[in-house]
Amino acid sequence: MVDASRRATETTGGKGIIEGVVLRARRRGLRAPRLMLALVGVLFISRAWAQETRSQLGIGLAMFTAPVYPGSDTDRLFAYPYPYWDYESPILHLHHEHLRAKFLRDSRIIIGFGLNGSPPVTAGFPGARAGMPALPPTVALGPSVLYRLRWRPWGLESFVGAESRYRIAINSDWHIGEVGTSASGFVDVRSVHGRPWPISISIGPVWRTHEENNYFFGVPSAYATASRAAYQAPGGYAGIRMTAAISTQWQNMSFTIFGRYRNYSGAAFAASPLLKASNTIMVGVAVVWVFMRSVHLDPGGST
Repeated sequence: MVDASRRATETTGGKGIIEGVVLRARRRGLRAPRLMLALVGVLFISRAWAQETRSQLGIGLAMFTAPVYPGSDTDRLFAYPYPYWDYESPILHLHHEHLRAKFLRDSRIIIGFGLNGSPPVTAGFPGARAGMPALPPTVALGPSVLYRLRWRPWGLESFVGAESRYRIAINSDWHIGEVGTSASGFVDVRSVHGRPWPISISIGPVWRTHEENNYFFGVPSAYATASRAAYQAPGGYAGIRMTAAISTQWQNMSFTIFGRYRNYSGAAFAASPLLKASNTIMVGVAVVWVFMRSVHLDPGGST
């Protein structure tokens, strides 16, 4: 049995790996359901490795102007460095902003896991939040699903999708606090992979829980003033969000121009004294230096 297991694991390709798993599982007495799950996992990983893969690693800098807090009528400049990585195979795409798995090469359904965030809000900033405490930066992460449509305007790929995000706040002492959850639906149009000057445009409505709306738009009674009434933001509709980006590459450098438009008309928190602008715009640029790049081509597959 041991010799058979050794011969199986030394066999090249996914078949040898799977045979080795089967023999070891039998030797350890694993039951059929667990064995099947192990086989599916090994098959998925070995298939991803066996196909054409591309990977990049780098460091980026993003600079953008945005409202000092959501719904503010005052903008400020933000600048942040960030790590950049990008791994892609026919069934898996791991990016510094999302993890997407297609599972099948020609699948129209793409399952993903993504993240975004919001910058900190300075304490005592002039305007509607004057005298209120600072808001720490937040990170929101969660699953998404995309369905590729047959509609291809101007040769672009189009999708309909939905996503959910769980948001946390990170204080200066690295204490993590729960903020709330959100959900959104959207239509997404983007360049076909490999096109020069790739663009992407996404638009759709957003809904948030009471906790998340209140984090940004609530006014605790301790901070109520004659011109700023106490307010508890309800959960519900949180406006329409539209994002767009266009990028290009030159040698080891990548350049992206991006923007986000938000419309809060009809939002559940429309009565908040902190909501000073029903329409807000964020616009910025990102520069990435890629210092490591590799391409693996499957000799037995297509390139």
